[in-house]
Amino acid sequence: MNIPLKRFGEPYYIMERGSIDMKMHFLLTSMQRAQTESFNIKELEHYVHSVIKSYLMLESTAKGSGIKDWQDLGFITTERSSCAFAKGLMRNIGKDLDHNMPNETLERWLHLTPQFLQLWREVYAQLYTRHGGSKRSHIKEVEICILPQLCDAPHSSHYRPIIELPHVLYINAQLPREMRHKWRFLFSSKIHGESFSTMLGKMLDKGPTLFFIEDEDQYIFGGYAPESWALKPQFAGDDTSLLFTLSPAMRCFSSTGYNDHYQYLNLNQQTMPNGLGMGGQFEFWGLWLDCMFGEGQSVESCTTYGDYVQLSKRKQFKIRNLEVWAVGDLPVKDEEGNVEGQKRSVLDGNLEDRAMLEIAGKQMHSDGLREPGMDD
Repeated sequence: MNIPLKRFGEPYYIMERGSIDMKMHFLLTSMQRAQTESFNIKELEHYVHSVIKSYLMLESTAKGSGIKDWQDLGFITTERSSCAFAKGLMRNIGKDLDHNMPNETLERWLHLTPQFLQLWREVYAQLYTRHGGSKRSHIKEVEICILPQLCDAPHSSHYRPIIELPHVLYINAQLPREMRHKWRFLFSSKIHGESFSTMLGKMLDKGPTLFFIEDEDQYIFGGYAPESWALKPQFAGDDTSLLFTLSPAMRCFSSTGYNDHYQYLNLNQQTMPNGLGMGGQFEFWGLWLDCMFGEGQSVESCTTYGDYVQLSKRKQFKIRNLEVWAVGDLPVKDEEGNVEGQKRSVLDGNLEDRAMLEIAGKQMHSDGLREPGMDD
């Protein structure tokens, strides 16, 4: 059977240059719903799940794909995580997944879910250009990254990733575009030990960071901090900050703008909390990691982030495993070794040693000699 070239290339054209309306009709046709005015949400979820699995399979067999670096480090894909990813992408279409919805709902969902469009497009691009030379790879260089480059991978037989490849894909798409191209490994409690001071020494001044926490109930959750961490009594960060859950369900909570309580890090204070917090307020945190390491908090309600639900199974949780990754490029430092755009004192050197002293209760008496406005 001969297929006309125009018909053969139509799916590729729709993926690359088609309008949302064209993509909606192509999706309905793929689900055998082209002649109806509605679609079944469960059928759509199955289709999304198939796209996710197809993308991961194609990347795994593509020449020069960065996915191999992740897989060599132990990042896998299970049916559970890929299904949770599909449900995560479906979350803004409705809660009831067992009934029909009008096609207008599908069109709106496509507008609201650019990550699915990107994965879907990439699947067809790889199918059509797998043996077509380097033109597509050249185009990809200027596109938004789906899977980030893995940098500074740990060289330790003790390392076992907390998360899986679908989690990496899901969270990377929630980050600002300029941060999606690279993840840099900083800290793992399984490698570096259960030490708050060691964690701080690895992550201070490293740029935006991601936290991944597995608690004793095997819930996996965390947060994205958009600014470099620094010890101070004030909140930091901006409205690109996020909290998220990854297991048992994938959800992401972005800023409401109600307050700016995005990042807090302090030690050795008698009247203020000692530890690391994101969202909420003192004693009522969206995410809290105590300075003694091993314990944390996630409350039922947090006005800093929209549609927030408690991250952990229990309000007070115990940490089973914790990882910290930096995202984007390493911040540029000036000639004095300070992060560009961040005013620092010479008293801030030896960050890990300083953190250990603070936790031990040894006051840094020279802090009183700081220049005026240094911690503003």
